[in-house]
Amino acid sequence: MLRSAFELLVRPTHPLKLHFYIVTGCTSANLLLGLLAVLAVMAGLPGVAAWCLLVCVVLDAADGALAKFWNVATPFGAQLDSLADMTSFIVAGSVLAFSWLAPHVALPLIGAASGLWLLTGAYRLARFNVTAPGPYFTGIPTTFVTAVLSGTYLIAPHLTPVWGVVLVVTLSVLMVSMFPYPKRCQLKKVPIWLWITVASGGVVDFHRTLSLVALAYVVSGPLIWVARKYSGRGESGHPPHDPPA
Repeated sequence: MLRSAFELLVRPTHPLKLHFYIVTGCTSANLLLGLLAVLAVMAGLPGVAAWCLLVCVVLDAADGALAKFWNVATPFGAQLDSLADMTSFIVAGSVLAFSWLAPHVALPLIGAASGLWLLTGAYRLARFNVTAPGPYFTGIPTTFVTAVLSGTYLIAPHLTPVWGVVLVVTLSVLMVSMFPYPKRCQLKKVPIWLWITVASGGVVDFHRTLSLVALAYVVSGPLIWVARKYSGRGESGHPPHDPPA
């Protein structure tokens, strides 16, 4: 009986208010940690800000997965999630980028790069909110670019300023690109031997393996776009004149 009660709580037949509160709590924590990241940068603690943003990435993945698992996704939750993403991944991300590179880069240049991150991130979120869901993202996700920015800061805080600006600008442009980036449903199709290889590489050299995985995802969008173009298929993966299934 205890096992049945536990299964009913974990995945009940009908959604429970508790589940809605848990999902909303994850989104709210994401929003608050985004604010904390900005305050940490202002206090001269960019390392703390980077860790806050990485936790935000985890919380964003958790609230979306739990909302689908418990079937408690609502328009309210979607709007709150978008506002949290704007705060944590776009505003706080641009502030972290500015703080990181400002001492070593001309102020107009890093100001322009941070502003580009802010604008492209806002456009990316707005486009996502009005686009029909599919197996691919259009443009690289804001969660991913924030994880790359924060992780790079923690792994290589003394990165050459020129490469730092290139990183910020490149990720900004990719957010509003038309390149298709795989979602989790597509990543599940990756062969198990590849995941084992990645896990083994992480044990041997975690930082380098993580960097290679991130680079592989970044280039996957342009590669998929080129493959579709030369195979004569449209954005949905179907021939241009055939209606998608």
